[in-house]
Amino acid sequence: MSIEGQIADKKSLRMIEGKSADFEELARDCVGLANAQGGRLLIGIEDSSQFPPAGQRIEMERLDKVRKRIGELTVNVVAAPALRTAQNGGELY
Repeated sequence: MSIEGQIADKKSLRMIEGKSADFEELARDCVGLANAQGGRLLIGIEDSSQFPPAGQRIEMERLDKVRKRIGELTVNVVAAPALRTAQNGGELY
């Protein structure tokens, strides 16, 4: 997994689901990365963790929701979420 820094950032699944969802903050992060040199947001992994939880599964509908909301909240910023499986078997995007 990538280390957090100027071109990579980790975000919890709580960022995009339930009452704690904060798509506005996620959009700001996407804009910041786009204004720099681009980068990756790893959604589904906690800041203090190297990998997502081992049993974590992500529905494909969430990928579409993230892509759509980022497009609605930004101008000329495109999110291209892709489902990935970490070494421990947990899913993230």
